[in-house]
Amino acid sequence: MARLYAVVDLETLPGGGQSQAFGINDAGQVVGSSSIGGGKDRAFLWTQPGGLADLGTLPGGSSSYANGINVCGQVVGHSYFANSGTDTHAFVWTQSGGMRDLGTLPNGASSSAIGTNACGQVVGSSDIDPHGGNFHAFLWTAPGGMQDLGTLPSSTSSLAKALNNLSQVVGYSALGGGKHHAFLWTVSLGMQDLGTLPGGSSSEAIAINDLGQVVGDSDSGSSGGKQRACLWSKAGLIQDLGTLRGGSQSTAFGINVFAQVVGSSDYSRSSGKQHAFVWTKTKSMLDLNNMIPRRSGWVLLVAHGINGSGQIIGTGTINGQTHGFLLTP
Repeated sequence: MARLYAVVDLETLPGGGQSQAFGINDAGQVVGSSSIGGGKDRAFLWTQPGGLADLGTLPGGSSSYANGINVCGQVVGHSYFANSGTDTHAFVWTQSGGMRDLGTLPNGASSSAIGTNACGQVVGSSDIDPHGGNFHAFLWTAPGGMQDLGTLPSSTSSLAKALNNLSQVVGYSALGGGKHHAFLWTVSLGMQDLGTLPGGSSSEAIAINDLGQVVGDSDSGSSGGKQRACLWSKAGLIQDLGTLRGGSQSTAFGINVFAQVVGSSDYSRSSGKQHAFVWTKTKSMLDLNNMIPRRSGWVLLVAHGINGSGQIIGTGTINGQTHGFLLTP
């Protein structure tokens, strides 16, 4: 098979032993987290000319994690803060303003921001009762602050995972008994249950593009209870994207405007181990490890995002060390 991608090692911040990449924008800027030694981690921004930049923490914090970035270079994530113990607060970071604390929903103590769009809207989750263990999805805007998106009926918790430039939000909501369903939230209709693959009981929506196509995973009646990467189309149909050859479970983490999907799947000849994949309508699911130069030293474990140019980010091992990677076609 032809080698289609050049791979860049995102390396680590000074003193670090490992890194992970979680978000990419259409300018090819990448965000994630890197260890810095002493049991601490830092949110980072990677750019082609500048490499890794440490984004710091909220005041008094020890560690921070970056989860998403928009086309304007605004970064979102979560950080520990002064005297927080085990609690984190969602943040938005900008080049001009640094890291801004987004707080929590009323009565909450902890929050995390996962995604942001070109309008600077932010989604994530916040607890609503530190003693009850229930989290709600939120949508944050600069004028209005943090809005509680609620849950699906009969649910007590929800998590928002992504949004697009039309302010459509996706995530999943707990249904009890360890089950949860993917949702799509819109301003006009609120939170809608996206359901599962046929015969399934649990699903989660993880990413959405500007065409309203959603990816994540779901179990099904034919998967033996295993989660399978799936695609919800704009028409509301759900499609099982399968697994790598010999695999039994998979999850999709990213989708671009061309409906190219990336994620992670187990594979044959190795029990419980994962490889990163890219899926397209014409070629189905391909192992990204077969699409980089031979003897590169890399094992690509999971792909977390893909931009409009087809650049893919994720996490793998390079010569035995866990590092974030960037693939460019």
